[in-house]
Parts: sequence; C-alpha cells; structure tokens
Amino acid sequence: MSLSKPQHTISIFWVAICLALGTLPCLAWGEEADETLGLFSAWQEEASTASRAPKPLSQTAENVTVVTTAEIEALNAHTLADVLDTIPGIQVQHNGGPGVSAYTFIQSIDFIHTQVFVDGVSITNLGSGFSDTSLIPAHIIERIEIVKGAASSAWGQALGGVINVITKSPERGRTIAGAATASIGEQTTADTSLELSGTKDRLGYYLSGSYLGSDGLLPNTQINSNRAYAKLTYDLPNHGQIWATYFYTRADMGDLYAAAYDLKEQPDKRFQMGTLGLRYPMGDRLELEVSGHHSFNRVDNSYFNISNGAPWIPSLPTAINKELVSGASAKLVWRGDDNLLVAGSDYNHLETYVNSSDGSTVSPFSRKVERWGVFLNDTLTLGSVSLTPGVRFDHTQTAGDQFSPALGATWQLTDTTLLRAYTARGYGLPVLGLTDYPSVKIWTTQVGAESSAIPYVWVKGTLFRNQTWGDTVEQRIALGAELEARTTPIWNASLGAGYTFTDTTRTKDGSEVNDFARHTVQVALRYNDNTYRGVLTGRHVFWNSRPDENGSYGGLTWDLHLGAVLFKREQSSLELFFSGHNLFNASQYETYLIPNTGRWFEGGMRVRF
Repeated sequence: MSLSKPQHTISIFWVAICLALGTLPCLAWGEEADETLGLFSAWQEEASTASRAPKPLSQTAENVTVVTTAEIEALNAHTLADVLDTIPGIQVQHNGGPGVSAYTFIQSIDFIHTQVFVDGVSITNLGSGFSDTSLIPAHIIERIEIVKGAASSAWGQALGGVINVITKSPERGRTIAGAATASIGEQTTADTSLELSGTKDRLGYYLSGSYLGSDGLLPNTQINSNRAYAKLTYDLPNHGQIWATYFYTRADMGDLYAAAYDLKEQPDKRFQMGTLGLRYPMGDRLELEVSGHHSFNRVDNSYFNISNGAPWIPSLPTAINKELVSGASAKLVWRGDDNLLVAGSDYNHLETYVNSSDGSTVSPFSRKVERWGVFLNDTLTLGSVSLTPGVRFDHTQTAGDQFSPALGATWQLTDTTLLRAYTARGYGLPVLGLTDYPSVKIWTTQVGAESSAIPYVWVKGTLFRNQTWGDTVEQRIALGAELEARTTPIWNASLGAGYTFTDTTRTKDGSEVNDFARHTVQVALRYNDNTYRGVLTGRHVFWNSRPDENGSYGGLTWDLHLGAVLFKREQSSLELFFSGHNLFNASQYETYLIPNTGRWFEGGMRVRF
C-alpha cells in the first residue's frame, strides 16, 4: 500500500489530528433516543417538501422516502450514491469505488430521468441528462428526500422522480462546533473532511472541505477529488432568513476500462454552484421565498488505448462539455387552518459548449436556451383526509411546452395506518444539443399503505404503474410493487428489508423490455446502543440486461459498517469506524463493461468538537 501521494499524506495528518483531539478529557454520557424508534411515527411527525413546501408526511400523497443524518453516518458513506444503494426502490450502478461515476435509477426508470437537486438546484448535466450522485459528499448532507415517480407538477422535468439533498445548517447555540473525519482503505482509498459550524447573534455558518482519493479498486478507476461547501445564514425579524451557499468539486478519475475495445476513459469533472436566497413572512399565514443560482459544469473526457496509452481518436483525444446555468425561483406559501397553497415559478438560462471527440460535423457547437415554468400545488385537509391537486406549465424552448397535472390523496385510516394514492403526468427532456427532439412523457399512478398496526413492525407497501411514451421512445408500461418493512429494536437491534418488482413491457405487443431492473432486494440488520453501532446491509439487483451485455446477478452484495464511540462528553466525542464492502465477493452488474468492485476494507475515525 503506497502512501506517497500528497493527498494521502494529508489523510495521515488528519488521522493524527483526530487522535490528538481524542485525548480531550471525557465524561460519561447519557442515553439518547434510538433513531429507529422515530420511524414508527415518522409519517405523522416528519415533513417532506415534495410539493415545494414543508408538510407532514401524513399529508404527502407521493411515495416519499426520507433519509436522516444519523442513517447516513451509520453507513460510513462517502457520497450520496453510497446512501442511495440502501433505499428500497432505487438501483445504483457504480463504475468503480467511492466517488467514481454512479448511475441512479428510481423504480427501474432510466437514470437520465432521475432529477437530483442540492438545496433545490438541479445538478443534472445538460449534455447527457446524467445526475452524478457520486459528486455529492455524504458528510455535508443533513437530509435526503426521495420522491419516487413523476414529480413534474412541482419540479418540472422529473419523469422518474426527484432526489432532493438538503445540506447541513449552522449549529445553533454554539459559536464554533464541527467534526474532523479521516478514513483509509485498500488501494489507498482515503476520505478526509473537516467541518466547522456555528452561530453568532443572527449570523450562522457551515463550512466543509474534503478530499476523496483512491488508486482504484478496479482497473482504471483511480480518483482524486477535492470538495468544498459553505453555507451562510442571517436571521431576519419575524422568522425570515437570508442565505448563501457555495459548492465546489473537482474529480479527476478513471471511468471506463473496456478491454474488448482496447479503450479506457478518463474524465476530469469540475462543478461549481452558488445560491442566494431570501425567505420572509408576509403576515401570519403568507411567506415569500425568492432565490437565485448559478452553476458551472465542465467535463473533459479523454480516451486512450489500453494497450499502448495512445489517444483512442488521435485527431481529437479530449471531448469537452461546458455548461453554465443561471436562474431564479420564487414562490408564495399560504398556510391556512386546513390548507397549504404553494404558487411559484422557476426560470433558467442555459448555455452549453461541446467539442466532441467523435469528429462529427456538428462539433464543436454552442447553444443558449431560456426555460421557465409556473406551478400551483395545494394540500387541502378535511379531517383524516388530505387532497393534493397540483399543476405546472413549462416552456422548454427545445421540446415544446409541457403541462403536468397531478392529483393525490391520503387517508389516515387509524392512528397507526395511512393510505395513499397518487396519479400524475410527467415529462423528461432530451439532452441539449444542436438538434431538438420531443420530450418523453409518463403517466404515473401509485397506491399504497403504511402501517405500524402489527406490534413491533412497520410496513409500507406501494403498487405502481408507469406508462411511458414519446416520439423517440418505444411506448411501454411498467407494472410494479414495492414493499418495505422494519422492526422495532430488541436489545438495540432491528431488521429492515425492501423488495421492488418491476415488469416492463412494450405496449404494442406485450414483449419484455430489457435493461430495466426487474427485482431489487435490500436488507439491513442494525445495532445501536449509543456506544457501539453496526449495520449489515445486503442488496441484489436483477438488472435484466440483454444477453449480449453478459450481466451478472450473483446473490446479494453484503456490506458491514461498524462504529464505536470511545469517548464522549457533552459537546465532543471520538469515534472509530470500520467498513467491509462486498464481504463475499459477489459478482453483480448490468454489463461486463462495468463490473462491480470485489471485497475491500477501510477504517477511520471521527472527532466531534
């Protein structure tokens, strides 16, 4: 194991810092509530922003999953993609180890239709439709909200669903707080981060810097990635707030190793995003929120022969894709006694420049596009029933105007059981190029129930039907079912499981469509006594790929994540953690060109202060 790289030296430095901080005097600590217990009342107490304003999950008709900070930390996750691996109904295809490109599917719908937002701003690549969930560091995430199924009535282009990442907020009541984390594993896979957070009078801050690197757990999947995130808040009178955020990441990596084509790909990804927003009450019931954002996305893809390292296409060895997005959003939220009304608009100015390496006649080219949309969503509560009509109109400039209606309802049948129903029309846009194509459409219908009526068990079941069509897409229907279950902790241990079945067929003749996952299984055994914790996860995705893709579906892929709090006092702690990935070397991938990683191990420590 080589530790000669400067970044690895930094990793060792962080480990030493963590050890030094760990010598802080320690006191005994009291018991804390187990996060798992909250799950059983989550749909009554937690809130989601599926319709662009917080409301209780018991009034949310969409199929929503919420992931908390504690659940993320228990997984020793490096990026958002590592967390999504464990969520029922989601399939993630990794191109390598942590930080390397990851393709995220929701309920087996193509990854180009999964919209990923960070603090409400899309990170989707305009030129590919790809939202790389491996770019988002896990440690900056406070909460993840996942809407499964079309969500266009609130979010615009969201045919497959929405993954909304809400970043951490400044620590309240302390001037300075934070955490230092360092881990190292096989192939010098290192992840180090420093977080600082606090408030002084009305001003709050959260700052994070981190490095993720690896020599590669598969051929040509090395990565060197630097990330920075900052959030500033200023509290206004009457519970108003001004905020600003900045996110930067650069990842130089290997991404594809196709021996059959004597080809390897090495992208250099750079992404920056800044936001500025204002939230202000306009009275007891009305609130105004306006925000602006700007993002820069550049990907340089270089291609080489594996055999001799020469450029794969000598005339133009590097493909350059540069994108600029500037936009603004505004919304009014009215909260009545039995009514939550959200009216808003989004505007985006898009610029793209492409210098393709394929030598096509349209390369290089650049293009500018203006897009805007207006939406209106309502949640009307009548006793134990909530109705959620919604509608949105979008002007895309490249794929026509889009009308996206939705209607949902929840019925709290008993204190322990909730019924949900949701139907919506959504759309997905083709990539932004010189040639315009029509949008892809979907009609989603989902019905389900959530209950903790059975002692010690929480269950959630959903049936869904997705009909997809478009001029460039073969019309198809996906019928499926999703089932989640968890038990209450017994001796600090609990079980969780999820299963998703999807049958995707062509409308014209009922024949099966390949390349859409058919079976997805996720299981988890959790233990947490507030000193020692452990999570054993298993996942299996039957990708149902074409025979010539030579996919592999060998059993479950098991990961073990352990942690121990060695010392803890009121405002500081020292924790050691360890992860074993793919413990039994399972072979599980959609195509032979992108195999999964084998068994590997890592460990590290975290100091909170």
